[in-house]
Amino acid sequence: MNKQLYNFTQDKLQKNRQGGQIKNSALAIRLHKDYHFGQFDLSKKHLTFNLTDILALSKEIQRTLGVEIRNDSYPNKTSRVTNAGVNRSEKENSYAVSKDFILINSLSELKINKTIYKSSPFTSLGNYIKADEIQSVEHSVIVLVENLAVMANLKLINLTALCDEIDLPIDLPIDLTKALWLYRGDVKPQQTTNTSYQFFRRFKGKIPLICFSDLDPKGIEIALTSQADFWLTLKNTHEVAMALLGSEQEWYKQKSAIDFLLKQEKTNEEKQPWQYSFDILQHHKKTLKQEHMLKHKLELALLKINDK
Repeated sequence: MNKQLYNFTQDKLQKNRQGGQIKNSALAIRLHKDYHFGQFDLSKKHLTFNLTDILALSKEIQRTLGVEIRNDSYPNKTSRVTNAGVNRSEKENSYAVSKDFILINSLSELKINKTIYKSSPFTSLGNYIKADEIQSVEHSVIVLVENLAVMANLKLINLTALCDEIDLPIDLPIDLTKALWLYRGDVKPQQTTNTSYQFFRRFKGKIPLICFSDLDPKGIEIALTSQADFWLTLKNTHEVAMALLGSEQEWYKQKSAIDFLLKQEKTNEEKQPWQYSFDILQHHKKTLKQEHMLKHKLELALLKINDK
Protein backbone atom coordinates (compact mmCIF):
# COMPACT_ATOMS: atom_id res chain seq x y z
CA MET A 1 0.00 0.00 0.00
CA ASN A 2 1.47 3.33 -1.00
CA LYS A 3 1.52 6.39 1.21
CA GLN A 4 -1.42 8.15 -0.46
CA LEU A 5 -3.78 5.18 -0.08
CA TYR A 6 -2.48 4.53 3.45
CA ASN A 7 -3.21 8.07 4.64
CA PHE A 8 -6.61 8.08 2.95
CA THR A 9 -7.56 4.78 4.58
CA GLN A 10 -6.22 5.76 8.00
CA ASP A 11 -8.30 8.93 7.95
CA LYS A 12 -11.48 6.97 7.21
CA LEU A 13 -10.76 4.31 9.84
CA GLN A 14 -10.06 6.87 12.55
CA LYS A 15 -13.37 8.57 11.83
CA ASN A 16 -15.29 5.26 11.69
CA ARG A 17 -13.64 2.94 14.21
CA GLN A 18 -16.48 0.40 14.32
CA GLY A 19 -17.44 0.63 10.67
CA GLY A 20 -19.13 3.08 8.33
CA GLN A 21 -19.17 4.37 4.76
CA ILE A 22 -16.67 5.92 2.39
CA LYS A 23 -17.84 8.02 -0.53
CA ASN A 24 -17.00 6.45 -3.87
CA SER A 25 -13.70 7.67 -5.31
CA ALA A 26 -10.65 6.35 -7.13
CA LEU A 27 -8.95 5.61 -3.79
CA ALA A 28 -12.05 3.89 -2.39
CA ILE A 29 -12.22 1.68 -5.47
CA ARG A 30 -8.54 0.83 -5.15
CA LEU A 31 -8.91 0.00 -1.46
CA HIS A 32 -11.81 -2.34 -2.24
CA LYS A 33 -10.14 -3.95 -5.26
CA ASP A 34 -6.61 -4.41 -3.87
CA TYR A 35 -7.52 -5.36 -0.30
CA HIS A 36 -11.07 -6.75 -0.65
CA PHE A 37 -12.13 -4.13 1.86
CA GLY A 38 -15.86 -3.56 2.37
CA GLN A 39 -18.70 -3.74 -0.12
CA PHE A 40 -20.15 -1.13 -2.47
CA ASP A 41 -23.87 -0.50 -2.04
CA LEU A 42 -26.28 -1.07 -4.93
CA SER A 43 -26.05 2.54 -6.03
CA LYS A 44 -22.21 2.35 -6.07
CA LYS A 45 -22.13 5.68 -4.25
CA HIS A 46 -20.55 4.41 -1.03
CA LEU A 47 -18.14 1.71 0.14
CA THR A 48 -19.63 0.20 3.31
CA PHE A 49 -17.40 -1.58 5.85
CA ASN A 50 -17.67 -3.07 9.32
CA LEU A 51 -15.35 -3.93 12.22
CA THR A 52 -14.50 -7.31 10.72
CA ASP A 53 -13.27 -5.55 7.56
CA ILE A 54 -11.20 -3.16 9.67
CA LEU A 55 -9.54 -5.94 11.66
CA ALA A 56 -8.76 -7.95 8.53
CA LEU A 57 -7.21 -4.92 6.81
CA SER A 58 -5.27 -4.00 9.94
CA LYS A 59 -3.82 -7.51 10.09
CA GLU A 60 -2.81 -7.40 6.42
CA ILE A 61 -1.09 -4.02 6.74
CA GLN A 62 0.68 -5.17 9.90
CA ARG A 63 1.98 -8.18 7.97
CA THR A 64 3.22 -6.20 4.95
CA LEU A 65 4.33 -2.88 6.42
CA GLY A 66 4.81 -3.73 10.09
CA VAL A 67 2.60 -0.91 11.38
CA GLU A 68 -0.89 -0.48 12.80
CA ILE A 69 -2.78 1.49 10.17
CA ARG A 70 -5.33 2.83 12.66
CA ASN A 71 -2.67 4.59 14.73
CA ASP A 72 0.81 4.55 13.20
CA SER A 73 2.29 6.91 10.62
CA TYR A 74 3.27 5.52 7.24
CA PRO A 75 6.67 3.80 7.68
CA ASN A 76 9.87 5.17 6.24
CA LYS A 77 11.14 3.30 3.21
CA THR A 78 14.00 0.84 3.65
CA SER A 79 16.35 -0.90 1.24
CA ARG A 80 15.09 -3.99 -0.54
CA VAL A 81 17.67 -6.16 1.21
CA THR A 82 16.55 -4.89 4.63
CA ASN A 83 12.92 -5.34 3.66
CA ALA A 84 13.58 -8.91 2.51
CA GLY A 85 14.47 -9.80 6.09
CA VAL A 86 10.84 -9.48 7.19
CA ASN A 87 8.70 -9.22 4.08
CA ARG A 88 8.03 -11.76 1.31
CA SER A 89 7.64 -8.86 -1.12
CA GLU A 90 11.04 -7.17 -0.97
CA LYS A 91 9.73 -4.24 -3.06
CA GLU A 92 6.97 -3.35 -0.58
CA ASN A 93 7.68 0.21 0.67
CA SER A 94 11.32 -0.02 -0.36
CA TYR A 95 13.38 2.62 -2.11
CA ALA A 96 15.15 2.07 -5.42
CA VAL A 97 18.36 0.04 -5.33
CA SER A 98 20.20 2.98 -6.92
CA LYS A 99 19.25 5.40 -4.12
CA ASP A 100 22.37 4.75 -2.01
CA PHE A 101 24.72 4.99 -4.99
CA ILE A 102 26.39 7.84 -6.87
CA LEU A 103 27.98 7.86 -10.32
CA ILE A 104 31.49 9.30 -10.42
CA ASN A 105 34.15 9.56 -13.12
CA SER A 106 37.47 11.25 -13.84
CA LEU A 107 39.78 12.07 -16.72
CA SER A 108 42.59 10.14 -15.05
CA GLU A 109 42.58 8.09 -11.84
CA LEU A 110 39.99 8.00 -9.13
CA LYS A 111 41.44 9.31 -5.89
CA ILE A 112 39.17 8.43 -3.00
CA ASN A 113 39.67 7.10 0.52
CA LYS A 114 43.39 7.93 0.22
CA THR A 115 43.75 5.35 -2.53
CA ILE A 116 44.37 5.75 -6.28
CA TYR A 117 42.32 3.59 -8.63
CA LYS A 118 43.25 3.34 -12.30
CA SER A 119 40.54 4.33 -14.76
CA SER A 120 39.06 1.89 -17.23
CA PRO A 121 40.60 1.84 -20.73
CA PHE A 122 37.08 1.70 -22.14
CA THR A 123 34.67 4.58 -22.61
CA SER A 124 32.25 4.41 -19.70
CA LEU A 125 29.84 6.47 -17.66
CA GLY A 126 32.09 5.98 -14.66
CA ASN A 127 31.69 3.98 -11.48
CA TYR A 128 28.56 3.48 -9.40
CA ILE A 129 29.69 3.54 -5.78
CA LYS A 130 27.81 3.46 -2.51
CA ALA A 131 28.07 7.06 -1.34
CA ASP A 132 28.57 6.44 2.37
CA GLU A 133 31.59 4.22 1.65
CA ILE A 134 33.52 7.26 0.37
CA GLN A 135 35.10 8.89 3.39
CA SER A 136 37.56 11.19 1.64
CA VAL A 137 38.20 12.67 -1.80
CA GLU A 138 41.75 13.48 -2.88
CA HIS A 139 40.80 15.23 -6.14
CA SER A 140 41.43 18.98 -6.29
CA VAL A 141 37.80 19.77 -7.13
CA ILE A 142 34.38 18.11 -7.41
CA VAL A 143 32.16 18.92 -10.40
CA LEU A 144 28.42 18.24 -10.23
CA VAL A 145 27.16 17.38 -13.73
CA GLU A 146 23.56 17.87 -14.86
CA ASN A 147 23.39 15.54 -17.88
CA LEU A 148 24.42 11.90 -18.10
CA ALA A 149 25.96 12.28 -21.58
CA VAL A 150 28.73 14.41 -20.09
CA MET A 151 29.88 11.58 -17.83
CA ALA A 152 30.80 9.43 -20.83
CA ASN A 153 32.39 12.27 -22.80
CA LEU A 154 34.63 14.10 -20.34
CA LYS A 155 37.45 14.20 -22.91
CA LEU A 156 35.29 16.35 -25.20
CA ILE A 157 34.99 19.19 -22.68
CA ASN A 158 37.00 22.24 -23.75
CA LEU A 159 38.94 23.18 -20.62
CA THR A 160 41.65 25.28 -22.29
CA ALA A 161 40.09 28.71 -21.72
CA LEU A 162 39.15 28.51 -18.07
CA CYS A 163 39.91 31.61 -16.03
CA ASP A 164 43.02 31.38 -13.87
CA GLU A 165 42.43 34.37 -11.61
CA ILE A 166 39.71 33.16 -9.26
CA ASP A 167 39.17 34.05 -5.62
CA LEU A 168 39.18 30.54 -4.18
CA PRO A 169 37.28 29.78 -0.97
CA ILE A 170 40.26 27.72 0.16
CA ASP A 171 43.91 27.55 -0.80
CA LEU A 172 43.68 24.89 -3.50
CA PRO A 173 44.22 25.13 -7.27
CA ILE A 174 41.35 24.43 -9.65
CA ASP A 175 42.46 21.95 -12.30
CA LEU A 176 39.47 20.30 -13.95
CA THR A 177 41.71 17.73 -15.63
CA LYS A 178 42.13 16.32 -12.13
CA ALA A 179 38.53 16.77 -11.00
CA LEU A 180 36.12 14.22 -9.63
CA TRP A 181 33.01 14.40 -11.82
CA LEU A 182 29.75 13.58 -10.08
CA TYR A 183 26.47 12.90 -11.88
CA ARG A 184 23.56 14.83 -10.39
CA GLY A 185 21.11 12.00 -11.05
CA ASP A 186 17.87 11.65 -12.94
CA VAL A 187 14.93 13.68 -11.75
CA LYS A 188 12.61 10.69 -11.42
CA PRO A 189 10.92 9.20 -8.33
CA GLN A 190 12.91 5.98 -8.69
CA GLN A 191 16.23 7.76 -9.33
CA THR A 192 16.36 10.64 -6.90
CA THR A 193 19.07 13.30 -6.99
CA ASN A 194 19.19 13.53 -3.17
CA THR A 195 22.15 11.19 -2.63
CA SER A 196 24.34 13.04 -5.15
CA TYR A 197 23.54 16.40 -3.60
CA GLN A 198 24.20 15.10 -0.08
CA PHE A 199 27.57 13.73 -1.18
CA PHE A 200 28.45 16.96 -3.02
CA ARG A 201 27.59 19.21 -0.07
CA ARG A 202 29.47 17.01 2.38
CA PHE A 203 32.72 18.50 1.02
CA LYS A 204 31.63 22.15 1.15
CA GLY A 205 34.50 24.27 2.46
CA LYS A 206 36.99 21.41 2.07
CA ILE A 207 37.25 21.13 -1.72
CA PRO A 208 36.15 23.67 -4.36
CA LEU A 209 32.69 22.67 -5.60
CA ILE A 210 31.64 23.37 -9.18
CA CYS A 211 28.28 22.90 -10.87
CA PHE A 212 28.33 22.20 -14.61
CA SER A 213 24.79 22.58 -15.95
CA ASP A 214 22.89 23.50 -19.10
CA LEU A 215 22.92 27.12 -20.20
CA ASP A 216 19.28 27.78 -19.47
CA PRO A 217 17.24 29.18 -16.56
CA LYS A 218 16.92 25.76 -14.96
CA GLY A 219 20.65 25.19 -15.27
CA ILE A 220 21.38 28.47 -13.48
CA GLU A 221 18.85 27.57 -10.79
CA ILE A 222 20.55 24.20 -10.29
CA ALA A 223 23.92 25.94 -9.93
CA LEU A 224 22.62 28.49 -7.42
CA THR A 225 20.83 25.94 -5.25
CA SER A 226 23.50 23.22 -5.38
CA GLN A 227 25.73 25.03 -2.85
CA ALA A 228 28.54 25.02 -5.41
CA ASP A 229 31.29 27.65 -5.23
CA PHE A 230 31.43 28.10 -9.01
CA TRP A 231 29.29 27.63 -12.09
CA LEU A 232 30.99 26.11 -15.13
CA THR A 233 29.36 27.60 -18.23
CA LEU A 234 30.05 29.20 -21.61
CA LYS A 235 32.80 31.80 -21.77
CA ASN A 236 30.76 33.64 -24.41
CA THR A 237 27.09 33.37 -23.46
CA HIS A 238 26.05 34.88 -26.83
CA GLU A 239 26.95 31.50 -28.36
CA VAL A 240 23.56 30.39 -27.04
CA ALA A 241 22.21 31.84 -30.30
CA MET A 242 24.45 29.66 -32.50
CA ALA A 243 22.84 28.36 -35.71
CA LEU A 244 21.13 25.04 -35.03
CA LEU A 245 18.28 23.22 -36.72
CA GLY A 246 14.87 23.29 -35.12
CA SER A 247 12.96 25.93 -33.20
CA GLU A 248 13.56 26.98 -29.61
CA GLN A 249 11.18 25.29 -27.18
CA GLU A 250 13.01 24.95 -23.88
CA TRP A 251 13.08 28.64 -22.96
CA TYR A 252 9.29 28.79 -23.01
CA LYS A 253 8.98 25.68 -20.84
CA GLN A 254 11.02 27.11 -17.97
CA LYS A 255 8.78 29.82 -16.54
CA SER A 256 9.18 28.62 -12.94
CA ALA A 257 12.99 28.73 -13.20
CA ILE A 258 12.83 32.18 -14.84
CA ASP A 259 10.61 33.44 -12.02
CA PHE A 260 13.05 31.99 -9.47
CA LEU A 261 15.99 33.85 -11.04
CA LEU A 262 14.07 37.11 -11.27
CA LYS A 263 13.34 36.88 -7.55
CA GLN A 264 17.01 36.15 -6.85
CA GLU A 265 18.02 39.24 -8.78
CA LYS A 266 15.85 41.41 -6.55
CA THR A 267 17.61 40.14 -3.42
CA ASN A 268 21.13 40.88 -4.70
CA GLU A 269 22.56 44.24 -3.70
CA GLU A 270 25.29 43.90 -6.33
CA LYS A 271 24.93 42.25 -9.71
CA GLN A 272 26.34 38.74 -9.68
CA PRO A 273 28.29 37.11 -12.57
CA TRP A 274 25.49 34.65 -13.35
CA GLN A 275 23.07 37.56 -13.86
CA TYR A 276 24.97 38.77 -16.93
CA SER A 277 24.50 35.31 -18.48
CA PHE A 278 20.83 35.38 -17.55
CA ASP A 279 20.44 38.81 -19.18
CA ILE A 280 21.81 37.43 -22.45
CA LEU A 281 19.50 34.41 -22.26
CA GLN A 282 16.53 36.73 -21.78
CA HIS A 283 17.64 38.76 -24.80
CA HIS A 284 17.93 35.77 -27.13
CA LYS A 285 15.24 33.64 -25.45
CA LYS A 286 17.29 30.58 -26.32
CA THR A 287 18.98 27.79 -24.38
CA LEU A 288 21.96 25.52 -24.95
CA LYS A 289 22.53 22.06 -23.50
CA GLN A 290 25.75 20.56 -22.23
CA GLU A 291 25.75 18.20 -25.20
CA HIS A 292 26.00 21.22 -27.55
CA MET A 293 28.95 22.56 -25.54
CA LEU A 294 30.76 19.25 -25.89
CA LYS A 295 30.03 18.62 -29.57
CA HIS A 296 30.99 22.13 -30.68
CA LYS A 297 34.01 22.35 -28.37
CA LEU A 298 32.76 25.65 -26.96
CA GLU A 299 35.08 27.49 -24.58
CA LEU A 300 34.03 27.41 -20.94
CA ALA A 301 34.61 29.65 -17.95
CA LEU A 302 34.12 29.49 -14.20
CA LEU A 303 31.78 32.04 -12.65
CA LYS A 304 31.88 32.52 -8.90
CA ILE A 305 28.51 32.02 -7.26
CA ASN A 306 27.60 34.44 -4.53
CA ASP A 307 27.54 32.38 -1.32
CA LYS A 308 25.14 34.07 1.08
